[in-house]
Amino acid sequence: MSSSTDSFIVTPTDQVSVTVVRKSDGHSITFVLGEKTHVHDLKKVLRIRLKPKFEQGCRLIFRDKVLKGKHSFRHYGIKKGVNDQAISMDDTKDWKSSSSSSDSEQEK
Repeated sequence: MSSSTDSFIVTPTDQVSVTVVRKSDGHSITFVLGEKTHVHDLKKVLRIRLKPKFEQGCRLIFRDKVLKGKHSFRHYGIKKGVNDQAISMDDTKDWKSSSSSSDSEQEK
């Protein structure tokens, strides 16, 4: 007799693996998040787990595009089954004071 518990195991189908590489020193961290995760949510986690050099801001870049906080990963083509999902965290200067493309978590 087979176990019926196997039919109740649910695995999220929209989970993606992304690696964020901090530009200032090359350190990286890999996350498994949903495709619908917004960029500003990732930035909140990065402030704790992979702190940028400047507290006020950093830019996240994926395939030469600056990621804006209001958009989800899926918006930028970061989705399950896609290879090369490395995101660069440009923290080489205080982007908040010099770039409107750096979304601050303080806006939420």
